[in-house]
Amino acid sequence: MATMFFIMLFGFMLVRLKVLDMNGSQQIANMTTRFIIPIVLMMAFQQEYNTEQLSLLAFAFIGSILIILSRIALASILLKTGTKIDRYAVIFSNNAFVGIPIVLPLLGYEGIFYLSMYIVVSSIFQFTYGIHILSEGKQRMTIKKALINPASIGAFAGLGLYLLRIQLPATLYAGFDKIAAMSSPIGMILLGGYLARTNLKDIFLVRQNYWTVITRLILTPLGGLLMIWLLPIQNEAVLLVLAIANCTPTAVNTALFSQLYGGDYEYGARLIVLASLLAMVTMPLLITLSSFVLSIG
Repeated sequence: MATMFFIMLFGFMLVRLKVLDMNGSQQIANMTTRFIIPIVLMMAFQQEYNTEQLSLLAFAFIGSILIILSRIALASILLKTGTKIDRYAVIFSNNAFVGIPIVLPLLGYEGIFYLSMYIVVSSIFQFTYGIHILSEGKQRMTIKKALINPASIGAFAGLGLYLLRIQLPATLYAGFDKIAAMSSPIGMILLGGYLARTNLKDIFLVRQNYWTVITRLILTPLGGLLMIWLLPIQNEAVLLVLAIANCTPTAVNTALFSQLYGGDYEYGARLIVLASLLAMVTMPLLITLSSFVLSIG
């Protein structure tokens, strides 16, 4: 987490020194979302086929759905006076830009293999239910939007190669592996850019910001932890991956989607920054609590 924070400060400096402007940040974000994250997910499936591992992947998928559904329920209860952006910020978390940098060093591509299910489930809900609430029902929820998005395409491509037991050639594997490694620092640089462009008073002195972020970082992860605990999962890697994904901060695209679908872009950015900063404290605590509750050695 300390290393991630340092890279975030680097992104902060790039923007303050005017090396990276808003257009550049948007291009980097698009590149990462459309190409790098899908490559990470595809690479996660580049391992030997294992029937037991495939069944664990199904449990990761079910657990991911339950976590998202618990957030939707809690957001409707705890944010009755909140805006549509508050609800989106609570339901959807930064599982790609923050989850991948934590899971990859701990568990390697095996961890990303299970995390891919959470990212896919989250993406499906974002491109359907998420856009639906931000557009206030003006955008229809369709199967095409659910399945034809970058994260789903990357994971489905990887799953296809896995089921067909096709291994990428060594040179191609090495190239994709280097591209995948860029996802972690790029995500932190983008978050640092958000911080540099946001008025600090608007971040830290608005009471509503804190209630939304506390709900995102503490209350909904506790609900998600209950969902994980109820599942009959014995594999520690799957449990740890779900525990990490469960407590990541607000999704980076909260600001982008708010801008695209008639919301307050700057308010979304403030929530992202505040949640990302406070997650430096809450994530280690919640992962420790999850390890105890789930008996992860």
